[in-house]
Amino acid sequence: MATMKEVQGQAAAILKDVAGTKADIHYSLDAALSACASGPEDGPKVWAIISGDDASSANSVLKALGAGQKRLAIVALATQGPISQLQVLRAMEYGDIYAAAAELGSKAKGAVSEVSGYTAGTSVLLLATPEAVRVDSQWTAFSYDPRREAAGGSAFAADGAQVRKEIQSFLARESLLTLVAKRSLPCESTEGGSGGLGEGLADASKTVTILYTSDTGHAEECAKAVARQCRNGGYANSAVRCSTLDAFDIGAIGSEPLIVFCVATAGKGEFPGNGRGFWEKLNARASEFEGKLTDTKYCMFGLGDSHYWGKGTEDSRINFAKPARDLDEVLEKLGAQRLIPTGYGDDQDVDQYHTGFGEWKSQLYSRLGVDKATASGGEDDGPVKTDEVIKTETQQLRGTLKVALDDITTGQIPFHDTKLIKSHGSYQQDDRDLREERQKLGIENAFSFMIR
Repeated sequence: MATMKEVQGQAAAILKDVAGTKADIHYSLDAALSACASGPEDGPKVWAIISGDDASSANSVLKALGAGQKRLAIVALATQGPISQLQVLRAMEYGDIYAAAAELGSKAKGAVSEVSGYTAGTSVLLLATPEAVRVDSQWTAFSYDPRREAAGGSAFAADGAQVRKEIQSFLARESLLTLVAKRSLPCESTEGGSGGLGEGLADASKTVTILYTSDTGHAEECAKAVARQCRNGGYANSAVRCSTLDAFDIGAIGSEPLIVFCVATAGKGEFPGNGRGFWEKLNARASEFEGKLTDTKYCMFGLGDSHYWGKGTEDSRINFAKPARDLDEVLEKLGAQRLIPTGYGDDQDVDQYHTGFGEWKSQLYSRLGVDKATASGGEDDGPVKTDEVIKTETQQLRGTLKVALDDITTGQIPFHDTKLIKSHGSYQQDDRDLREERQKLGIENAFSFMIR
């Protein structure tokens, strides 16, 4: 197997062969970005050849995309299989980005040629060695060129009949119509030239990640409500990711421009089961992240019961929404920027946690510029319903699952229908082979079903 230095040499030779012997080639993103900043905007391409095998490089790529340097062309090298094509997919969420994946060698020259002539924005090219491709049965060579969309075609084109399952899911979920649409955060104009998005997030990003941890489903309900509002308010579907805390890659936290947390409370001030892993990893790697979250904005909504351990007791005071408060404190210490004041939902309020959530989400939606949108409908399941309500609505479990099972834009069925499945002696199991990559993409698990 060739060393990374040898593979870099092969990539550089291809660049020089296509772009010319005087091609401006660097071996770090920082050096390439500096070269972009020091040269004319309409100058030749500046190439950055980096490793594509580790998570840190993926985070660096996302930060570089946020810089918006049109001359920058990132070449990520994959030498180990199976190959993660995640960073190329995520690049497609940014506006006017050329993205492609090709095998290193003669097949890469076409992609390099397209990059050389692309001037509308940054380019990201994943080049995989033949050895890495051979051990990855799902490897997909493709290109994503916004110029094709402008000409009336599809921006995405696969080089062959096979398309990786994760890419299929990514494209199906966005229906390609949304994926190739204009990617920009909604901007709210104000007479004074401030407020809304322009005040808080003008320099933030084109994505929002919504993370929740919940045992009863209440925090999940809040998270999905925020996701619906953002999508209906102008965010591209692909720019809104919603998942559990544990499904999030903790190593990528520094590359996230905005994270919305909805955190419930379990036991005696503990994290629910699908958030404990995240909390443990964050604390274990705190020293690594210290001072590196300054570009990450976040906001927090905590759920709890202020009387759970008795009205007015010290235990109730200490443990009320403790996971949310603890996480808020750690993020602040690590340098992350709080977008709006932390909100709390108390089961002791008249409308339980809905009271606090209503007040908090109003501030959030206004700050994001999505407060004028109506989040009814959408693609999420809506509020969690009780078993009795589900039974009533399905005429004592006489409903049909055909519509949900025929929907190929998602890998699972709505929560309400899972109740129907269980009541009829069946259950669903997510595909473990796809779990990790789908979670990194911020999309739901893919499920299969067993009938007993």
